[in-house]
Amino acid sequence: MSKFKKKAAVKQEIPTSSMPDVVFMLLFFFMVTTVLRETSINVKQHLPEATQLKKLARKSLVAYMYIGEPKKNR
Repeated sequence: MSKFKKKAAVKQEIPTSSMPDVVFMLLFFFMVTTVLRETSINVKQHLPEATQLKKLARKSLVAYMYIGEPKKNR
């Protein structure tokens, strides 16, 4: 007979009841903090249709210029 008793294997499960709350809090946080457009476009635009695509080497080389007839303020 041994002096020490063996401990029973204890199962520890992760509670998942609050997981939807955490997911919705994260979703709400990112929806509130995301910036959709930094500038407002004040010119009329006529966008051409693309016929070919080419991948850019670095996206940092892209600059946005809005050229066109000014929109009338209402």
